[in-house]
Amino acid sequence: MNKMPRVCIAGMGGMGGTFASILSSRPVMLSVVARGSTLQALRENGLVCQNGSEITRHSLRVNDRAPSEIQDLIILSGKSYQLPDLFKTVSHSVGPNTLIIPVLNGLPWWMIAQTNTARSVVKKITHTLDPEGNLGSIPTENIIGCVAYAFAQVTAPGKVNISGSPRFILGNALPGQNTVDRVLTWLEGGEGHFAETPDIKKEIWNKLSLNVATNFLSVLCEGTLKILSSNPDLCVLVRRCLVEIQVLGQDCGIGGLLPIDELMSKVEQGGNHPTSMLQDYLRNKPLELAAMGDVIIRLAHHHGLVLPTTEALVGLTRNKASRRY
Repeated sequence: MNKMPRVCIAGMGGMGGTFASILSSRPVMLSVVARGSTLQALRENGLVCQNGSEITRHSLRVNDRAPSEIQDLIILSGKSYQLPDLFKTVSHSVGPNTLIIPVLNGLPWWMIAQTNTARSVVKKITHTLDPEGNLGSIPTENIIGCVAYAFAQVTAPGKVNISGSPRFILGNALPGQNTVDRVLTWLEGGEGHFAETPDIKKEIWNKLSLNVATNFLSVLCEGTLKILSSNPDLCVLVRRCLVEIQVLGQDCGIGGLLPIDELMSKVEQGGNHPTSMLQDYLRNKPLELAAMGDVIIRLAHHHGLVLPTTEALVGLTRNKASRRY
């Protein structure tokens, strides 16, 4: 008899909560890692999710670190600057065959080396995202890349509001690996939440373009995706930023990127959802300026490209964020 796979979710923000709500009904041994008020709320009340008028409650095995048993799959879900510390909470439960799915905005640390970028520059950029080398200790063949198209936000500790039907695109970080099929048998329950792609780098870059083009601007105008896509002046800035990031992606050797009009259509589909960076700004939390801004600009300069719109938006957002305190 096959044992149930052990799956741990580290990080119980909006995206981690979405994963947990989906996987709580799967035939897996699920555990989650949370901290502070979220940990307390999950212990006392479970995870409460609302999607439209439907409210569900999920009782979870929760602690401030992963179980002592080696896990089959670990999902790291958090802000890019949180991931190195999150990995510390699960590193003891990582074995040679443990698969890792990082769910984050911005450019993943593991993907930089797979672009047409000099090794010295890759090292500097990677250090920005992973200063102590915690994430770098994960073998690339154990990583499954993930792109999340899910609108979720935390409304209170242990409470997550989810809009629509979340979609997660998975692909092997190392070309030639074949581990996604096995993971899909654990995760997918017939609702179509998870899908496999043969080229995860392309999918990540398309999502990165959307993140860069909308997150900074949403903070500057304190507007939702609907405002960004319906205001003519803002649309011009979104489109210019998308063009800059897609050109950089092509220069980095990433092919098959989506046309700008298709990306603009995805922005429109976001409706009244606030971007993750706007949510952080309004809650007085740190912004992901490095992974979605500084790293991209540094990569562009190495490739001899100037990103005037992107650089302006990043600089203005950093200035605005610095005046919150």
